[in-house]
Amino acid sequence: MALCLPGAARAEPPASVRQIVETCAVCHGKDGVSAIEGTPSLAAQPDIFIQYQLVFIRDGQRKVEAMQEIAKTLSDDNIRDLGAYYSSLPPPPPLKGKSGGNIDKVADLLQARHCDSCHKPDFSGQGETARLAGQRPDYVVKALADFRAGVRRGRGLAVMTEVTVGLSDRDLEMIATYLARKP
Repeated sequence: MALCLPGAARAEPPASVRQIVETCAVCHGKDGVSAIEGTPSLAAQPDIFIQYQLVFIRDGQRKVEAMQEIAKTLSDDNIRDLGAYYSSLPPPPPLKGKSGGNIDKVADLLQARHCDSCHKPDFSGQGETARLAGQRPDYVVKALADFRAGVRRGRGLAVMTEVTVGLSDRDLEMIATYLARKP
């Protein structure tokens, strides 16, 4: 498998998942950067994070209607290969435009909730924790709202539910816009 190295045009998926990646690209984008509202970008997500999410969806612990049938067909080896592939891609470009809110307030919200302790100070994610930098803001709002409502399943549910309780819808939007602008 070609890795994403400086000067490399594009990482190629391993032969074992090439056809699966073509299916993924319909929603998640050719280079793992989604252009579809409500659909996350997968590029540069941590390998283990991707693997966990696919297992949760495959096993029915996490309900993502568009993914249910596809995930059921994935073997453990497919999931490992997909995690390695998508984590090797360059991250999505930061969102451009106005900040969409009070940056100081957002920084205070994130700091008070210690978001950087799991997602890293640059919000690039690690281990089973998602990359938030450059992620689609509409997707981050939905994910945070689902955690706040207690309907999102997976690792970190208790922590994320606690972190999001008390955040208004406007807070979620400001946080998501702020994170989307991070490189």
